[in-house]
Amino acid sequence: MKNKDFYRLIEVSGTPRDMGLQHGRQLRARIHRTVQAMRERIGPEAYEASWRSFQQTARYCRANVPELVEEMEGIAEGAEIEFRDVLNVNAHLDLANWRRLVWNAHNETDATACSSHAVVTDSDVLLGWNGDDWHGWMDCGVVVRGRPDRGQPFIYWSLAGSLGRPGMTPHLALGANSLPSPRWRADGLLYPMLCRKLLACCSAEEALEVFHRYPRCSAMNYLIADRSGLLIDVESTDDRHAVLSPQHHGPGSYLLHTNSYLDASLTESQLGPQACPRLTAAQRLYAEKTPADVAEVREIQSDHTGGICVHEPEACTIVSFVAEIRPGRFHVTRGNPCQAPVRTYSLHAE
Repeated sequence: MKNKDFYRLIEVSGTPRDMGLQHGRQLRARIHRTVQAMRERIGPEAYEASWRSFQQTARYCRANVPELVEEMEGIAEGAEIEFRDVLNVNAHLDLANWRRLVWNAHNETDATACSSHAVVTDSDVLLGWNGDDWHGWMDCGVVVRGRPDRGQPFIYWSLAGSLGRPGMTPHLALGANSLPSPRWRADGLLYPMLCRKLLACCSAEEALEVFHRYPRCSAMNYLIADRSGLLIDVESTDDRHAVLSPQHHGPGSYLLHTNSYLDASLTESQLGPQACPRLTAAQRLYAEKTPADVAEVREIQSDHTGGICVHEPEACTIVSFVAEIRPGRFHVTRGNPCQAPVRTYSLHAE
């Protein structure tokens, strides 16, 4: 198989600035490609106008997570690109919500796809994630493995130039999926920044504190599984959140989420599996046979009966991974898991 069949892996280490510079230098061409695609998809006029709003977001983040802003500044310098463009790459989903809610003043909520699964087996804790979006993003994606001077090792998949997204550390793994966002908030954390703060935690319980500490720019769902077998799902709006847990704990327990709210306190929209066929399909498949290993999780990620594996004219499952938390293995597919090969990355240096 050729390298183009897989996402490129880059290594970053050191201080936040060091990691940013390394990220930017290694991915300069891909970051420029990502920025150009972002501008075209948001629309050139809206893209330019967004900076007036996102300057407030940059100020909030600089005051509250300065190390992540420093890393973004390093990415901008390393890629020889403006800081505002790196911010917009990190604002990918938040920028889409801003365009809908602020630029277009369109209040109808919407959400893209993505599926998050976590399951405790007899020997391990597995977290699976399907990221579904515009197929063009596959040319912008990358796997980043980090060794910060302060903090724990991490590995994640994201767009080139982005600080984070779903991934794993020695202590936990993270999945995420969008939720209908009724409003956009300027003074909050961007989605990749919140992912990095969650990946800096040592347990699912510690990760919950992140939601008390920081408001968010947009609604988002986060599924967190730690190596002890604790599974939690956090449905998050800009200023509120609700926590979901499995019906029981221990081997055989699992937790699933797609793109519909399951907690009535956060939304007035339709709730539950009936609002998302992919969640109905996942729940049925897990009830029929709870996955016992990576291959069985991937089999469910590849299912088409409820659209878990997305095939559309303009969109598809652009990335699929399964994280084996205890051994630190990260199994990643570039594209639809039903047909693309898997590459396994170690969380630890190879």
